[in-house]
Amino acid sequence: MRVTVSGGVHGNELLGIYLVKTVQNEPLKFENIDVDFLLANPKAIKECRRYIDFDLNRSFGKESLEKDSHIYEYERAKVIKERLKETDFLIDLHTTTANMGITIVLSQDDPLSNSVAKILALEYDDVRILRWFGNSEGDFINSITPSSITIEVGPVPQGVLDADLFFRTKKVLLAALRILELGEKCEESVECYDIFETVGFPRKGQELEGMIHPELAFKDYSYLHKGDPVFITFDEKEIFHEGDEGFAVFINEAAYYEKDIAFCLTKKAKI
Repeated sequence: MRVTVSGGVHGNELLGIYLVKTVQNEPLKFENIDVDFLLANPKAIKECRRYIDFDLNRSFGKESLEKDSHIYEYERAKVIKERLKETDFLIDLHTTTANMGITIVLSQDDPLSNSVAKILALEYDDVRILRWFGNSEGDFINSITPSSITIEVGPVPQGVLDADLFFRTKKVLLAALRILELGEKCEESVECYDIFETVGFPRKGQELEGMIHPELAFKDYSYLHKGDPVFITFDEKEIFHEGDEGFAVFINEAAYYEKDIAFCLTKKAKI
């Protein structure tokens, strides 16, 4: 089995970049898996920017992969797709400014991806599983490999390293490689969170009219009831939640301002 560990899909998420640089130089020995490492967006990494022209992690759809384009990330996605054509399992490393702890994101539903995620969640008390299927903004890098997990870690500011999260994530990464090396399986049902809606900021045209309410800030995975305060305007008027109830994640993620996502709503499920 060929396993690829990727970091730097977003060039300002330093944890994944430096984990790749660190782990690939360690004397790891595997007999049943062939592990390689990928720094996905070298131009963005060099400039410590999320991307150059377009979000690379939304650039793996059929249209962007098939047409010629001046967009750097579209062309880079083609290179990565060719690079990963022999990859069986992808571990993609990301950070978030939201208070997500260590979250294993599943964007495809297959037995191997599910099993690795479940074993990690059972092994580590601070690991949760989040499923994000059918993202409308464009296909993730995970879509070009048969199986995968994304390790999403936060809160950490863009362009910053956090030592505690770095070493905690390293343990989870090495555990994932061990699971694949040993061929461990998990038939047990494990709790997960399914994204079912994204909620935008209050705006007038393109202009923001409010921000995340202090009572919601940094409370990822907390349950959001109807009537709970979610936003506060610049003149201190509260805006209350009126939609479906659920567990909020990716609250106030810095990179999602341009996508008009203030937070995502999830429901609990079993995997």
